[in-house]
This record gives sequence, structure tokens and C-alpha cells, in this order.
Amino acid sequence: MTCYNAASTIEESVRSVIAQTFSNWELVLVDDLSDDNSMELIEKLGDPRIKIKKLPTRHRRTKALNQGFRLCIGEYIAVLDADDIAHPTRFEKQVRLLDSDPSLVGVGTWYVDIDQNKVELSRTEVDGNPIRIRQRLAYENPIPHSAMMYRRVEAQKCGAYDENFDYAQDYALWLSLIDYGQFSVVPEFLTEMRKLPKSMTFGSDYSIDSVKDGYELVRRAQKLNNLTLGDRLKGMRTIGLYGLLYAWRSLRAGNVVRAIGLIITNFWAIPLAIIELLRKSLKSFNTVK
Repeated sequence: MTCYNAASTIEESVRSVIAQTFSNWELVLVDDLSDDNSMELIEKLGDPRIKIKKLPTRHRRTKALNQGFRLCIGEYIAVLDADDIAHPTRFEKQVRLLDSDPSLVGVGTWYVDIDQNKVELSRTEVDGNPIRIRQRLAYENPIPHSAMMYRRVEAQKCGAYDENFDYAQDYALWLSLIDYGQFSVVPEFLTEMRKLPKSMTFGSDYSIDSVKDGYELVRRAQKLNNLTLGDRLKGMRTIGLYGLLYAWRSLRAGNVVRAIGLIITNFWAIPLAIIELLRKSLKSFNTVK
């Protein structure tokens, strides 16, 4: 778990770990130079299984994750952000599935999106078929970071989190881990993840760096084998969407050359993206009507 000024949520998140029915865990908590009372709240809990690493300087999230990764000694690593909640049986059920199938490198859960007041926004059931998860990786990240548990040794072989990516570091790691095995899912709603209002609209909170990460990773994902034609087309469409957004962000930043280059490079994918945007707009219009 990484933390930066999460005093309003971190205690509930950590208590959800303490409440796990699987008790043989250690919590590595990396504090990224918080200037609130986040760490005081956790220290007061007095659980010896919690290890706190206070960074002397401010890190980017991926570097902070790697600091925590290097301190982990367990067979499996379960991820939880400082504002998310793990249901009591989550670890137990993920460990059981990983123990039962050595071919699995990671196991996710179904998850619930909640707002800052813990009001439920949506529920997502992830298809746990390993083949289907591999196919979905061609165009999206099917298992969010906070819902995943993965094998530490295999992740170590991948070099842990790729520090070239400050935003989609989980997607980058899954694309590396898939070379060592398969992913599956516990088909239960065992993780709650907070969503900020600005993150609910495509492109509204996407910085140029986050768009760049998504664009480069989906392009990388096209190298996966055993993909269906439909999945490759979805990948092309997603590249087109990210390419358009990356070009627009570049243009707004004054980088006209890069914007033109992105349009030219992705001329084959952009029509698919435009069709998808028109389809969604029409669907939204019909819903309002």
C-alpha cells in the first residue's frame, strides 16, 4: 500500500486488512512524504504485522510501489490502495485459488465502485476465464490494481513495476506477468474502490502523461498471441481513442508536431475510434430522450 495524505480514508483501508480471515499477512505501507496525520493513525493501531516505510523525498507512485515491493517477503502480493476496502474473506479466497492452480500468476476479484461517501456507483463482474482475460488485455486492463493478488517471484522476474509508466503501472505489470502464466478471478464482490467524480468521464482527468501510458501499453498489448480478430479490432479502436486524445492533449500543450505525427501514425485506427465515439454519443442521446 502506498500513501500520500490519505488521512480521511487510510485507517478504514488498513482495518479492512486487519479484519481478513486469512491472518498470515504482512502489510507493507509506503508513506510518500505525507504531511497530514496518515501515519499517526496507522501507528496507533499497534499491529506488528504492519511495516511502515517512510520515504525521505517525494516519489512518483510507481517508484513508491517498487520501494514497497522490495520489502515484501511473502509468496503472494495483494494490492490495496489507501482509499479502497478489502472484504474480510478476500485474501483467503485469492490465496486458495492461487494455491490450487500453479499455472495462475494472478487472481483478481469482482469489484464495487463507490464514491467518497461510500455510496455504491456500480458493480463489475469480471469473466474469470484465463483465456478471456488474456484476450481482454489486448485492449484494456480487465483487473484493477486494488483487486489483484499476484505471485511475488514471477513479478520479480518481470522487474516488478515498470517505472517508465507513472499511471498504468498495473496494466504494464499484467502484460509482463502474462508471459509466466495465467490470470483468473474469484467470482465474488470482495473489493470496494473509491472513484472521484472527475474520473467518471472519458478523458476528463487524463493528463498527457496518463494518456501516453495508456496509448503505449495498448500498442504493446497487440503483440500478445492467441488473440481473436475481434479482440485485435478492439485493440485498434482503443489505440485510435488514445491516439486522438494524446494528439489533442499534445496540441493543447503546444506540441503541434507530435499531434500531427500521432494522427498520421494512427490513421488506420482513428476511424474505428470515431465510429465508437459516435456510437456512444448516439446511445447517450437515445437514453436521454
